[in-house]
Amino acid sequence: MVLAVGLAVFIFVVGPSAFIMNAIPSIMIDYFASIPDGLSANMAESPEMQSFLSAWTTFYWAWWVSWSPFVGVFVAKISKGRTIRQFVLGVLFIPSTIVIIAFTVLGGTAIWFQREQQAFAPGNDPAQLPNPDEIMFRLLELLPGTNIVAPLIIGILAIFFITSADSASLVNSQLSQRGNPEPKRLVTAFWALCMAGIAVVMLLSGGKNALQGLQNLITITALPFAVILGLITVALLQELRNDPFMIRIRYEESALKNAVRQGVSEYGDNFALEVTPTEVDDEFAAGADFDSAAPEVTDWYVRTDANDNPVEYDYATGEYLNEDGEPDGSGVAS
Repeated sequence: MVLAVGLAVFIFVVGPSAFIMNAIPSIMIDYFASIPDGLSANMAESPEMQSFLSAWTTFYWAWWVSWSPFVGVFVAKISKGRTIRQFVLGVLFIPSTIVIIAFTVLGGTAIWFQREQQAFAPGNDPAQLPNPDEIMFRLLELLPGTNIVAPLIIGILAIFFITSADSASLVNSQLSQRGNPEPKRLVTAFWALCMAGIAVVMLLSGGKNALQGLQNLITITALPFAVILGLITVALLQELRNDPFMIRIRYEESALKNAVRQGVSEYGDNFALEVTPTEVDDEFAAGADFDSAAPEVTDWYVRTDANDNPVEYDYATGEYLNEDGEPDGSGVAS
C-alpha cells in the first residue's frame, strides 16, 4: 500500500497537478450522482448499454460474488474486535475513496496527455488506442523516471496478486479444516498450488482467449454463490438479533413500554418510573420472555483468552472464572 500510494503521489507531482486537483472534486460528485443511473441500468436500454453491461458490470458483479466468500472471511478474520460501523467504514468507504482518487490521478494524467499531445490515440480515434495492459507503461514513457518506475509497478502488481492468492489459500485451508483459525501449512500450500495450477492450465490452453474464458467461467460459477450470499445475509440478521447491544436496546424499549403501561393503568396521568424487582411471570417484567443465559444468546458470544480458549462465566455472580473455577478478578461483565 505504501508503494501504491507513493506511485500515485509521484504521478500527481510530475504530472498535470493542477488538472488533477480540479478533476478530483468533480469526479467525486459525478460518481455519487451517477449511482442511481448505474443501479437502474438494464439490457433493454440500448445495444450499447447491453454491450457495456455484458463486458463490465456483469463481469465485475460475478467476479466479486465469486470472490466474496474468501475475501469476506479473510477481512472478518483481520477485523476481530471491530464494530460493524468500523467494518463498513474501513472496508467500503475508505477503500472506495482511495480507488476514486487513484483512478483520477492515473486516468486524469492520461486524459491530459491525450488532450494536449494525442499521445495514445492519434486523431482521437478509439481504434488507435493501445491494448489496456499497455496504456500504463505508455503513460510512464511520457513521465520522467520511467526506467525506475516501470519495474516498481511490476513489483507492486506482483505483491497485490501474491497477497490475494495467499489470502484465498489461507481461507480455503480454514474452510477445509472446519474453520480452524490456525490451519495447517501443508493444507494451505496445497490450495495455493491448486489455484496456481488452474491458472497455468487455463493460460496455456486458452492462449489469447484465456482471459475471456476466465471471465465466462467466473460469470457462470458466481450465480450459486449469489444465492448463498442471500442466505448468509438472512443468517447474519438473525445472529445480530442476539448481539448484546441489540438485546440491550430491545430490553430498554420493553422495560420503558411496560413501565408506562403499568403506570397509566394503575395511577392514571400522575406517576413516576421506578426501578424495582418483579416476579419472573409478571406481565410487566421487562425480561419475562427473555433468558439471558440461553444457549442461542451465549454460545456464540464467548470471551476468550490470549490463545482463543473460552473463558468460563458464572451467570449467578456475573463474573468470569479462572482455570480453578474461581472469579478471575476482572470484574462483573456488563
